[in-house]
Order: sequence, then C-alpha cells, then structure tokens
Amino acid sequence: MGRRETSIERLLHGIEGHIEEWRGRMSAREMEVQAHREQLLAEAAEREKLLAQAGGEKGDRERSFEEAAKEHRAAFIVHSEEAGKALEKFASEGARLVSVVPGSGSEGSGADIRGSWLVFE
Repeated sequence: MGRRETSIERLLHGIEGHIEEWRGRMSAREMEVQAHREQLLAEAAEREKLLAQAGGEKGDRERSFEEAAKEHRAAFIVHSEEAGKALEKFASEGARLVSVVPGSGSEGSGADIRGSWLVFE
C-alpha cells in the first residue's frame, strides 16, 4: 500500500537525479564541442582553398596548400589563444622557425588533422 520512502531511498533518488542532469549537460557540451570542431575544420579548409587560389596562376589551376605556403612563406594554423600569444612573442623577438616535429598520437580525431611541435631559435 502506501509505503513511505526511507531516507536512503530519497538520497539515492536525489543522486540519480543529479547524475542524469550531469549527463544531459555533458552531452550538450560534447555536441557543442563537435559543432565548434566542425566549424573550425570548415573555416580552415576555406582558408586553405583561398590561399591556394590567391597563390595560383591566372588559370583555373588550383595549387596545393603546400605549394602556396612555400611560395608565400606563410601558413594558416588552428591553435588556442594561448599558443597564439606565444607565437606572437616569438615573432616579436625575431625568432626563426628551425624545425617541425610531428606530434605523437595526433590522429585520434578521425579528420585529416595533425599536431606538430614548431621549434624556434
């Protein structure tokens, strides 16, 4: 009949409610992160295309990002605000890029995105 919940049952139901709330927030955050990642990848692809077009000859021939970057001695990279500040500091000090070292384990995203260490002198 009308059995009352014990304090342990009430506590358990409260905890379960908090867990469900947390799972909902985490799921929403993961979807937001994925949307941002896709937006960044699309923007990077568009910039790569524009760079290739800008460095291309007058014809319709599109060159690869690598060719355009070599000719103009510039490359667009996706990075955090913190990394951008560090790169600005290196540039202001006249640092020179001496090496690019491929990062390990940077293939987990499924996209053709890789991370590397840029070594400056």
